[in-house]
Amino acid sequence: MTIPVERSWSLRMVAPLEPGIVCIDIDRMFAFYTEVLGLKFATDAEATAEMSTKFGTGPHGFRIIRLQTPYGERIKLIQCKKTALKQREVPEWVFERQGIAYITFVIVDVQEVVARLRKHRVNLVSEGPVEIRPGIHAIFVRDPEGNFLEFVEYADLPSYRPDLFKWRQFF
Repeated sequence: MTIPVERSWSLRMVAPLEPGIVCIDIDRMFAFYTEVLGLKFATDAEATAEMSTKFGTGPHGFRIIRLQTPYGERIKLIQCKKTALKQREVPEWVFERQGIAYITFVIVDVQEVVARLRKHRVNLVSEGPVEIRPGIHAIFVRDPEGNFLEFVEYADLPSYRPDLFKWRQFF
């Protein structure tokens, strides 16, 4: 794969990515992401059937709760009105799911996170963190609806993401 040296156009983003998770039970998912993972409530809104139909998201409207990470990203939990979603088959392996398969949280201490997840009986994919490469430890888990989440600790984050430290005076 050849990476171009100069691009003629790029997205001009003004905020971090905001992944959306369509939920069967938004209250259960809200509890997991706030009480277990510690994300903070940001907003709770509803869309009318007219708007959601026009927008192409569904014919009955929806509820959307935005939760914020300590780093500034937001995860959106969405539940459709009147649409009875069924739990999709959860694959055994992370990379058996086509499309967006997981969300990665880059964290300070993977052992601390694993201890908390175990305390709350979260479904861990492996028995514990795995050293992917020297100095990089990661673990996959499943949220209450079977979505995969990855937690990664980098011993040397600046070498992995020097862009994060370009303008920073501290870490």
